[in-house]
Amino acid sequence: MNKFLKKIGFGVILLAAFLSGMFWEYQNRITFSVVIPVYNAEKYLQRCLDSIFIQKGDFEVIAVNDGSKDKSLQILQDYAKKYDNLKIIDQKNQGIAAARNNGMHAAVNKYLTFVDNDDWLEPNTFELAEKAIRRDKPDILLTGYADVYDREWVRQTRGSEEAQAVPEINRFSNRGLEKLALFSPFYSKEAHADLYNDGGGVRARFYLRSFIEKHNIYFEDTFGEDIFFVFRAYAYNPLISVMDIPVYNYLNRVDAASKSQKVISSIGKSMEKFRQIPEYKILTRRQQMLMDDYWLAMYLVGIANLQRHGAPFGSGYEEAYKALKTFSLYNKEEMKSCRNYWKLYELLFGNGH
Repeated sequence: MNKFLKKIGFGVILLAAFLSGMFWEYQNRITFSVVIPVYNAEKYLQRCLDSIFIQKGDFEVIAVNDGSKDKSLQILQDYAKKYDNLKIIDQKNQGIAAARNNGMHAAVNKYLTFVDNDDWLEPNTFELAEKAIRRDKPDILLTGYADVYDREWVRQTRGSEEAQAVPEINRFSNRGLEKLALFSPFYSKEAHADLYNDGGGVRARFYLRSFIEKHNIYFEDTFGEDIFFVFRAYAYNPLISVMDIPVYNYLNRVDAASKSQKVISSIGKSMEKFRQIPEYKILTRRQQMLMDDYWLAMYLVGIANLQRHGAPFGSGYEEAYKALKTFSLYNKEEMKSCRNYWKLYELLFGNGH
């Protein structure tokens, strides 16, 4: 009888150890939720989806069709027949902020990442991201990305003759945070300027979903909605890891809303709105300054786009000057890290600082 009880006890211990191991594995597995806002993207959507579904790992794709008028929804429905990890949210047109928010709220996996419907991933993105996440266990993983300029962009910005001499896809690695490994923006002084000037927007990042939900971080329905999201997250002192490998391809399109001539009139309004959110008010003076400086990059891009579209010389300068004047609360010593401030200052007044 004692031998029988010992066998039972030993079996119970083995079962408990097995279940414990299974639970540990479940708790520690790295899973991804990919949110794609989709609007009139039939020209690009298949490349985007194909680049995701060839990934290895445990992931779901949440595509939010934001009232597309082309064949985007049909493309998504065709893919859903092949891939049971594709969820489709079909909604009336509400804008990219609402599309991302709704996709994010439907996500169930451990890490969130956002891919625009005209961008695409490198084949080993999730494998590399999972390795970095297991190593560092960050709240946010920043990855490298590539700026991509297609031949049409080159043609419209540099002329037909130059367009003929370049490949269809021109890819340039970006980010420039290779010197950083693992840091917290609140406590790493040297990392500040690089972090707030990395230029990535919401793309090429993986967010711990529980961190996003804990702090109720969401996209604002305004110009620069992704800047609001990223800097809201930074305000809560996340642990950040950097993987300096360009795994995300960002397509620069001449017809993109962010490249519109109308953008420059929206920057100041969004910048002022950002300064009113609760997350901005809890920041240190230096952090506020560096976030303010990021917005000035939008003026540099906006003015370049005005000139690209044939606007008269000086177009956009008045709005940019107003933005510069808001930096009067900072002194020159503080502003040494304000890269965009000095670029914009030089553009408006020449190199006299």
